Amino acid sequence: MVPMMRSVRWPAVLAGPAAVVLTAGCAGGPAATDVTAERTVPVPASTSRAPGLFVVNSQRLGGPIVIDVRGYALYRSDADRASPSRSACVGECTATWLPVMAGELSRLRVVGMDRGRLGRLVRSDGTEQLTLSGWPLYGYSGDAFPGDANGHGLNGWYVISPSGERAGRATS
Repeated sequence: MVPMMRSVRWPAVLAGPAAVVLTAGCAGGPAATDVTAERTVPVPASTSRAPGLFVVNSQRLGGPIVIDVRGYALYRSDADRASPSRSACVGECTATWLPVMAGELSRLRVVGMDRGRLGRLVRSDGTEQLTLSGWPLYGYSGDAFPGDANGHGLNGWYVISPSGERAGRATS
């Protein structure tokens, strides 16, 4: 089975030369057009995160980390605040650091950590972001595959531990 790419990356990839490559070997019928068009529709970031949070042990980072249901590491920023919860990542920042939308907390599957540490904050745009121990949660657009932690230690961004602290050690 081919690993699923993160949907937030598809529009940039398939809108350019890759779309030509995908359709170049096809017979040119409607199916080729339909497949390309379907995959270029942007998917909101809120559907790319949760409905589950899980704790796994990261050998690379030297301890437990929090991941989403698809296996992607979740991050916190030193520029944010935990008490009261506040996100400093707005505007262009959210194209790189993807806020994890809160949704219905009661339906969120939580494994390996205290559900009582979860909360939500209202962002400046009115959306609700999931928090862990008060820290707003994010995904990183530079993590191409489950298990990546490419944003850890990058300009004040860290993979989050189940307690809400920075996970392990910086890798960059």
